Amino acid sequence: MGMNKTIYIKTTGTCNLDCHHCFTNGKNGDKTQFDPMVTADWVRSFMAKYPVGTHYHMEFHGGEPFLVPLEKLKAFADQFIDNPHVSFCANSNLTFKLREEHILFMLDYFDGFIGTSWDPWIRWANDKQFNLWKSNLELLRSRGIGIALKASVSRALLQMTPDWFIDQMESFAVEEVSLERLTFDGNATANRDVFPDNEEQDNWYLALYQRYKQRKPRVRIKTLDIIEEKLKNNIVKVDTNCRNCEQNLVTINSDGSLSGCPNAAAKLHHAKIEDGVEAFLVSDGRVTEIATELTWGDGCLGCDVFDLCGGDCHRLPWQDGRCGGLKNTLRFLSGRNTHSNLILKV
Repeated sequence: MGMNKTIYIKTTGTCNLDCHHCFTNGKNGDKTQFDPMVTADWVRSFMAKYPVGTHYHMEFHGGEPFLVPLEKLKAFADQFIDNPHVSFCANSNLTFKLREEHILFMLDYFDGFIGTSWDPWIRWANDKQFNLWKSNLELLRSRGIGIALKASVSRALLQMTPDWFIDQMESFAVEEVSLERLTFDGNATANRDVFPDNEEQDNWYLALYQRYKQRKPRVRIKTLDIIEEKLKNNIVKVDTNCRNCEQNLVTINSDGSLSGCPNAAAKLHHAKIEDGVEAFLVSDGRVTEIATELTWGDGCLGCDVFDLCGGDCHRLPWQDGRCGGLKNTLRFLSGRNTHSNLILKV
């Protein structure tokens, strides 16, 4: 199996929303628009460093990626669209007036698929914004565009029951939903009240998993499926447990600065696009981030589910010695919890 690389293309650092938890800086983010041709040249040089057959997933990111004229996104994508080893997508807040050109772009360049986020308490400022987002979902579905939904696990979400959450997801008629835990980046650093208690978060995941298996809803909760599959197949390094993000992804900010993890990209830069690819690959900052990912403290190494977890994402905040990992969920699913009644045993 070939290598896989992810390249986040930040078309701009700013946004039309000002979400409390945003890892960029919302409306206060960098308003620079990316240069599609300069960016494409750098990406070609980056790709030349890896074996033929490596797959590159390129994702338009922001801020809100569609604040930038669509011609710029097309100009970049046209440089790679015929490469069979390249795929494209975007993650958009979809809280703006969708035009026909947006829909055709999604159909032509994203194979009819788009990612968006749902966070009712910390995303939209009013019902008008939420209703615009919801009407856009309906419009996209009517045009045959699939939708992958991302839901941030906030303190407010944990006040809702798993059944309520599943009902909400089914009501949007999306194909799949992923759960995203929060990191201390961007706007989130000034809004720490949105962060849940790590133990309560873990228990909510477990309760959601149990109801998900019992109800078998139409919507796929991708995060829970991945957890189950990794245990069945005895694979640790998948999804947020991979501990190799910094080795396999790059974020190209709209101002030409280069970063790794998109969550930290607004403030943590390893090089500039004009410095060339080699400067990024061997930069002290990138090497430090890779080393951090590959280093575990005693709290991880001495944990009874470390062999199942692998340490999880190193950017997830710890609270009084308690990590942001799903320890109780893993204990239950693996049968290590004496109250487990599932078949999964590892």
